[in-house]
Amino acid sequence: MSRLSCTAAAAVLALVCAVLPKTLLAGERDTASTSDFIRPGEFTSVRLSPDGKYISALVPRPNMQFENMLVVIDTASGKPLSSVRASSRNEILQYRWVNDHRLVVAAATRLGSLERPSYTGELQAMDADGQHYVYLFGWGGDVGGSSNHMQHGAIARAAFADLLPSAPADDDRYLLVQTQPFTNDRKGSMPSIERLDVVNGESRRILGGPAPHAWMTLDHTGEPRAASGGGYFHPLLWTRDAGGEWVLRNDARSSHEAIWPIGFNRDNSRMYVQVTHAQGPDSIELMDLHSGERSLLYRGEFADPGDLLPTADGKDFFGVITGDGVPTIHYFDRHSIEAQIIDALAGSFPGQLVRLTSFTRDGHLAIVHVSSDRNPGDYYLFDLEKKQARYLFSQRRWLSPKRMRPMQPIAVTARDGVVLHGFLTEPAGKGPFPMVVLPHGGPHGQADAWAFDEETQLLAGHGYAVLQVNYRGSGGYGAQFEQMGYRQWGLSMQDDVTDATRWAVSEGHADASRICIYGGSYGGYAALEGAVREPGLYRCAVGYAGVYDLRIQLDRSDTQRTDAGVDYLHDVLGDDRADLLKRSPIAGVDRIKADLLLIHGGMDERVPYANFKAFTAALDKQGKHYESLTESREGHGFFLPEHRLAMYDKLLDFLDRHIGTGAEPAKAGVAP
Repeated sequence: MSRLSCTAAAAVLALVCAVLPKTLLAGERDTASTSDFIRPGEFTSVRLSPDGKYISALVPRPNMQFENMLVVIDTASGKPLSSVRASSRNEILQYRWVNDHRLVVAAATRLGSLERPSYTGELQAMDADGQHYVYLFGWGGDVGGSSNHMQHGAIARAAFADLLPSAPADDDRYLLVQTQPFTNDRKGSMPSIERLDVVNGESRRILGGPAPHAWMTLDHTGEPRAASGGGYFHPLLWTRDAGGEWVLRNDARSSHEAIWPIGFNRDNSRMYVQVTHAQGPDSIELMDLHSGERSLLYRGEFADPGDLLPTADGKDFFGVITGDGVPTIHYFDRHSIEAQIIDALAGSFPGQLVRLTSFTRDGHLAIVHVSSDRNPGDYYLFDLEKKQARYLFSQRRWLSPKRMRPMQPIAVTARDGVVLHGFLTEPAGKGPFPMVVLPHGGPHGQADAWAFDEETQLLAGHGYAVLQVNYRGSGGYGAQFEQMGYRQWGLSMQDDVTDATRWAVSEGHADASRICIYGGSYGGYAALEGAVREPGLYRCAVGYAGVYDLRIQLDRSDTQRTDAGVDYLHDVLGDDRADLLKRSPIAGVDRIKADLLLIHGGMDERVPYANFKAFTAALDKQGKHYESLTESREGHGFFLPEHRLAMYDKLLDFLDRHIGTGAEPAKAGVAP
């Protein structure tokens, strides 16, 4: 990745100038088109500088998809001061205010819309006015004659660890980062905590981690006190006293529970942890670092907890976002000033989630984020002393929440008695509706949640009910529920999707003759496997970057390039190649009756393009008709805006012809 570009040029800032006056006026938005739903949000990651003089936010680059830039706005006047952007196909994933006037940004790269952005490991800094740019860390170049991007002879990458808290005014130029040398060793490399000078890029090693790829957690003095790592399935927890050695505190393999450090309480005596139990959802607990004793703070009915909410001074946590259906806030201290503010504000935003996301150093100003299943998100500036909120801007001002459809939590009992949770979004009007079954990707560790979802709203706006079920193997419902899906691709995981579909029909939500199943990545696998296993249930199926031959996934995907990835594939898929073929859509081509649409990128490394080629060859051999859309330059999901728009136009046209208003009615006695 090339260096970030800092500029105050009129061409770049004109976008922000044009946006700000409109977003400062909360008005009715225009009717949405397909392009409106794939258009990125205008403002995300909105934060205050420590002294409150500036508001910063990530905004999209003009005419670019995913690629973004960081803008700094004067709080008093609302005028933009500067901007900084990432290079092509890269984005700014995170940033921090180090002091009242200096920011550090962390870049990431994205190869497709279905991929999570991957850190490049580079850190770069600039002042609020765009001046004094410095490339701090990474392989992009040396700084001040030093080579801080080289550690122990190896190229390294860095990620934010924490800010040095309570730093004096003349010592606020340092940032604590965790560094990780790149290595060809499949087992990984040892991490370190570094004290990084954000003015000249010089760094000093503070402490090494206890094991390769361990992630360290700092207390409020900047001391590394906990670390977790050691594998996806059986993570380890280490702790240490200030100045002491790392001590193994928990091994999930023997204790049958994983303990993940989150942060520390006000006096650093206890640590907030998320505990993964052998059964049921995860819990949030406070752990005494000396005795090891833990006290329960929150555990949901069936879903894992969400984010912990920090206090205004950043020294503690006052609550946690719940995950049972529609999210709410569970307060650890209902009498805290933060809880009182949120409760007061919530009355003005019924049915929405209100969060305090950023504070000034003195705690007098805060950024308030309000969102829901129908509202992509609005930002307000709240004065805690005056108890006044001022509207700032919206993430997607062109989408009217009044025109979006509600996302209803559902519970479905599978054929073997397992209770499944998910969401149903219905279009306006009276059902039963034509329905799109939308299994999520991942599949393990991922889940559909109650929130604004562009794809769901796009489909509902075109008259389709959308069913999203968190089949076994999904994340967010405890370790046992996720592990129930291991080696169940095409078996009980697929049965869960089928059972939820039949439930929607039996409850009168879906028209049994007009159901299509569509998904991306694993969702593409589930879509085509559904067409194989349930030829009479789905009238059409759409695979987007889907897995169609599990043997190809085991042999050629980028997941198998590390020991951890190989272990993951072994545990979730298995190694029996005959069984893998049996559970692959390619083995059941002769049973498919549904109309098919297949979409894939030629440069996909997560789900190799070989899946598409092998599957279409099998379809051709059987004389099966299908439609396709491929892009040779795309990866795991389409990245470029014009390709994404073409994909969704193709998808909507396909749905309309097969289950929508343009579809021919199904013939009596014939499978859809």
